[in-house]
Amino acid sequence: MLATQTQRIFSTVPLKNQDATVVSPDQLLSHVQETPNAIVYLLWPEDKVLLPLLRDHATVYVLGNLKSEQYVEEMKEALRNGAHDFLNRMDYISTAIHETKKTETDTKPVEHVIRLVPRTRPSSSVPRRRELSIFSEPIDHEELQSEEEKQEAHRPIEKQPENVSVNFTRLDELHIRPIGGRQMFVVTSTKGGIGKTTVAMNVARLLHDHVNGRVILVDLMNPHGNVATRMRIKTEVNLKTWEPYFENNALVTDQVILTKLVVKHPNGLYVLPGVNVGQSCSPELVGYILTHLSRTFDYVVIDIGPERQDLLSVAMSMANRTLLVVDYDLATIKDSQEYLDLWSRRQQTLEKISVLVNFEPMKKDRNTLTREKCKAYLNGLSIIGFLPEAAGMRAIHNEGKVLVQEDKSHPFSVALIGVMESLVSGFAVKEKRGFFARLFGGKKS
Repeated sequence: MLATQTQRIFSTVPLKNQDATVVSPDQLLSHVQETPNAIVYLLWPEDKVLLPLLRDHATVYVLGNLKSEQYVEEMKEALRNGAHDFLNRMDYISTAIHETKKTETDTKPVEHVIRLVPRTRPSSSVPRRRELSIFSEPIDHEELQSEEEKQEAHRPIEKQPENVSVNFTRLDELHIRPIGGRQMFVVTSTKGGIGKTTVAMNVARLLHDHVNGRVILVDLMNPHGNVATRMRIKTEVNLKTWEPYFENNALVTDQVILTKLVVKHPNGLYVLPGVNVGQSCSPELVGYILTHLSRTFDYVVIDIGPERQDLLSVAMSMANRTLLVVDYDLATIKDSQEYLDLWSRRQQTLEKISVLVNFEPMKKDRNTLTREKCKAYLNGLSIIGFLPEAAGMRAIHNEGKVLVQEDKSHPFSVALIGVMESLVSGFAVKEKRGFFARLFGGKKS
């Protein structure tokens, strides 16, 4: 049975025959939390990241496309994640032309897919101006940048900085065309020292180097994340930087995110460092952050351990895939089985979890826990890959680098590249060819 007349109805889009309050996705959670027994209508899959945050506070109906080829799978996923029902969007979304007006939340409905205008080469006589569809007026980036910021943007970057102090990004990078089909990956483990952060950093690096999209690595280790240290990033920006925006229910645009709320490393990868020692981060803040990042970035890679199960639950609910890193250790395998049982009881979708076995010995040793036994102990779960031990990995880390970038032919790199090829459609590592090789069809350089 659908919503009654006495219940407050919220929607991210105008509805037919429903007295619904249209609320921007970024402010929806706060309004629902203030309204007992609320009814919510969400677009699916456009608003899917909101469902885990709303399902405990309201009755949520999702509006899907029954003509989609993935209709059955989308319906199953929505219901598994707490949707009350899966409805045909054509029967509910209003097709009338709506005049621009203020809703009760005094905000304008926001497009669910942020379309960025591709970069064009301006003529020398015309000031450089670009537009984002979520802004009502064009933005003159030349006016927004101070003289000091312009000089900083064009300053040459040292090849091997001792500590990277980054001024985020240049504004013209707001106009990278997104590829669509955005994905979020959680990399986690049941204890420390298994190589979870190493895997997360290498996965993010592979995505940045070999897909056409914007990639961010998020450190959700609380409070001992070390992504920023490994990448030699020295910055005041971290997860807590988002807190004032979250507390004010602010609609955070691409421009604000890329210039104030994340860090861009000189190697091109975006990073959101974890909180400092003594700080804490709430599940609601994490959900707010990941919701925004999933709209701004094509690929979000999350490094998170088991210490904060509340944060891990939010991240796993929103992610397309969770990579559970284990090693050849019986205690780790046992812990993994217990965590999988816990996640199942919390209604986490185990189908979205893939096991990645790390530290596989390059040579036969005395360890009786073999690859075949790992598969038997983790029966029913998808083991997506086996990563071999990598000699000299620590030395590479201490230089602020990752193995997949330094040596693509290393067995560890080859194995992880194979994992990414199975996870990401169209992912392929293409070797660069020199000029003469391209010209004469010679050997690859």
